[in-house]
Amino acid sequence: MTAVRDTDQLLRKLDPGQACARSSLDEQEARLQQILRTSRPAPHRPRGPHWSGTRKWGVVAVGTAVVAAAAVVGPQLFRSTAQPAYAVTPPSLALRHPSGSAQDRLDALAEKVAELPDESATGTQRFVQDSWSLSTRIDGEQVTSAVVPERRVTVKKPDGSKTWRVRSQKPQFQNEQQRKRWKDAGATGERTVSYSGSSGPADSSDPRTHRPPTDTEGMERWLRTGYHGSGPGELFDSIAERSVDTAFTPKERSALLRVLAHTRGVAYRGAVEDRAGRSGLAFSVNSRYGGLPKTQTLVFGPGDGKLRSYDEQLTKDAGALNVRVPAVTLYITYLEEG
Repeated sequence: MTAVRDTDQLLRKLDPGQACARSSLDEQEARLQQILRTSRPAPHRPRGPHWSGTRKWGVVAVGTAVVAAAAVVGPQLFRSTAQPAYAVTPPSLALRHPSGSAQDRLDALAEKVAELPDESATGTQRFVQDSWSLSTRIDGEQVTSAVVPERRVTVKKPDGSKTWRVRSQKPQFQNEQQRKRWKDAGATGERTVSYSGSSGPADSSDPRTHRPPTDTEGMERWLRTGYHGSGPGELFDSIAERSVDTAFTPKERSALLRVLAHTRGVAYRGAVEDRAGRSGLAFSVNSRYGGLPKTQTLVFGPGDGKLRSYDEQLTKDAGALNVRVPAVTLYITYLEEG
């Protein structure tokens, strides 16, 4: 189970409407520590009864440490009494409500991408992402006074075995007042922290370790393998997760885009700039995948159809999370693949 999925399961615990919310904070914290410490071999195992990213690497295949998992966040869990009453979160993407349907936009992009030459790597591949989630821990401490992203570099060999290294990045703030509160809270994240891990060869009997199909029906089956639900929220989660260590060929990307084009509830949100300053086309869906109402957004390159970013934002109810809605709770920026 990946970090994006771990978060979804924990977000369900935070939803007052879920029975598991009756667990004590001690039990919830123990569950979180189990997630953070448990080794996860590739490939992913199927979801439980029902995560969200990251969530942080719900989107990520595996590891001896999870890049990020959704935490049970509450004042009782804070290690420092100087922590802010509400967690600092990143600014939202500047989504719009342009004219035109998501289906028309995605079908047009899929058609363009299908004609591109296949320049995908065939040997050892390298993947790089920057990510953040509400549950990010630095040196084992919950960070709520600053946004401290992490950079993950994964090297994947032809047999499916992987090695990865994760390094914390510089803390980010929207204003000087946030920076001051962060210093008062102990300046967690000021020192760079890193960890690494590895996994063995992929299990060839698992269809998720095979090349993605190039037809629409096959691609949808491949994306939904391991998910119990069939909603659009699960599909968005799967695309974000599989893209962490899969370099899609143009025809595979075209099939993926066509799957999205014919998924109910997907809305085109216009041209946006991702967190790396790149332009892209944004598509969103509103769901309760993970337990709380949220908007999930995928941003694709307008020329090559490659996934550039994935965001999750709580929209109406924060449950037991100490954030003001609307609030970004997870993002992943895909910087390099293949």
